[in-house]
Amino acid sequence: MAGAATRELTLSPSGSDSASGSRSAPLRTLGAAWRKIPAGNSGSWRLRLKAGSYLSGAPVYWEHRSGPITIESVDGRGAARLAGMNVYRVNGLTLRGLRLDDGGDVFHCEQCKRVLLDHVTLRGHGAQETIKINQSSDVTVADSDVGGAGDNAFDAVAVRRIKLLRSHFHDAGDWCGYAKGGSTEVIVRGNLFSECGTGGFTAGQGTGMQFMASPFTHYEASSVLIEGNSVRDTEGAAFGVNGSANVLIRNNVATRVGARSHVLEVGYGSRSCDGRPGDAGRSRCNSFIHAGGWGTTVVDDGDNFIRVPNRNVLIYDNVISNPVGAASQWQVFSVAGARPGASGGVPSGRRADDGLRIVGNAIYDGGPSHSLGIGDESCRVGSSCTPAQVRAANEINRRRPTIVQRSSGWLSVTGWAAALTRHRAPVPSLSGRVAPEPRLWRLWP
Repeated sequence: MAGAATRELTLSPSGSDSASGSRSAPLRTLGAAWRKIPAGNSGSWRLRLKAGSYLSGAPVYWEHRSGPITIESVDGRGAARLAGMNVYRVNGLTLRGLRLDDGGDVFHCEQCKRVLLDHVTLRGHGAQETIKINQSSDVTVADSDVGGAGDNAFDAVAVRRIKLLRSHFHDAGDWCGYAKGGSTEVIVRGNLFSECGTGGFTAGQGTGMQFMASPFTHYEASSVLIEGNSVRDTEGAAFGVNGSANVLIRNNVATRVGARSHVLEVGYGSRSCDGRPGDAGRSRCNSFIHAGGWGTTVVDDGDNFIRVPNRNVLIYDNVISNPVGAASQWQVFSVAGARPGASGGVPSGRRADDGLRIVGNAIYDGGPSHSLGIGDESCRVGSSCTPAQVRAANEINRRRPTIVQRSSGWLSVTGWAAALTRHRAPVPSLSGRVAPEPRLWRLWP
């Protein structure tokens, strides 16, 4: 026994499923171990995996358990190898030191609570997403290596309280990671995002309304801190904000970004109701709209979706430097202008650049002749992000910051840009809250 309240099961590739699961008589498969954990209020369990492969004999669905339940590699990081995990309604799950490989979603958790992936390696081989989390809460990915996805290395929809810490998210066709669909209280700190298509990390994107969770049915993401991360070798933007409120992007470092687009983006999120009338779950769109959510019930034709605005987006003290001769394709920033399309309950006049502040950044992207990407329809006179304000409050395309890629792959700033003054960002704006959503952060964490 690992402790008075924790039951322990040991597994080994040379074990037997008819064994007791003790350290001297280990089980062989994860399926046998999982069946020993009672459904419902399961108590505290620890599954100790000795080195080797556990690809066969695992549960098809890991479901209906409430722990804490820890599954760990006891012979070192990556020594115990598993197939992908499809998890449903499991609370208190910790994966530690494991390696997961799969051709589908490598780790998918729906309606889960208190999930920790710690020092885990996840590899997708043709997967759509490497990590996919839906309608869940209190999810942490720490000190892990997450890569290999046709779409996104990390995809969170309608998740409350996310922490991505000191992990590497990489080799994805779309974003390295995003939180969307009404996700809230998101901390993205100390990570490396690299080798992805659309970009590094974005707060918000687009969601079928039926996949959201009440009462967060307005902004795509809210209360988001993106801080101290490294981004390199992304074809699109280092960071994005698309239909989100109270987002602070601070003290990040990026290089070799935006080759097919721009360096930073602030645009609208999108909201549709996926599928056709009569499809399972589609009625939830109408229920959310009647409760005051922003959305639509029309069949998506690719253009009639609802444009979700931003509110209070703060981009502070980041250092971004593209090599000479390797500027972004179009411009430094992409900031959307007036909101087109149907309202879907969004108050009149709301825009993507509402409360956008860009302060204290050192950016080199193509030199003085490269387009800033702000003005005309976006950041109009009277806003907080006019071209004159942005040029005065930032060091843009005048001096090139020096960024060094360390042996770990993370980035460091040296020279003059390392000594730039740090600015105090305004506190989250609670005035932008949409009832009946609760008031979230009063201060940045």
